[in-house]
Amino acid sequence: MAGIFSFYRGLNIFTLLKKEKKWIKSTYKKEDIIALGFGVHCYGLSSGQGAPKRYKGFLLIHRGGLLFKNRFSSTRFDVPGESIKKAYHATSHKGARLYKSAVKVDFSTSEKRMDTIAFKLAYPPQWIEIIEKAFIKKSK
Repeated sequence: MAGIFSFYRGLNIFTLLKKEKKWIKSTYKKEDIIALGFGVHCYGLSSGQGAPKRYKGFLLIHRGGLLFKNRFSSTRFDVPGESIKKAYHATSHKGARLYKSAVKVDFSTSEKRMDTIAFKLAYPPQWIEIIEKAFIKKSK
């Protein structure tokens, strides 16, 4: 019985991934996609109220910037590539310890203020390198 439930749960996640991939393919051209990660946790913006939030979804790095889209709601964070100033490793966000390795991205907002977004994902050094190559080193 447990095997049946675990198999069903796996199908449910597979269906969600298939839906997310279909949305990406219909929204972005293949040549514009730089990197894509599923099962990413986003802790929200440092300018948001209260403690860090925890959203689960996918992170897409494309020629225009970063996009995080929550799997279960319409929450999404778009960070234009030209506004990205720094990508780095961290273990806290908004003054709260995350107890997990995270990638933080500093960027300027339309109001000319700095903001930060944090993500927990596999292989943080690789993601930092991808972001730096795509946006930070390009602007120098």
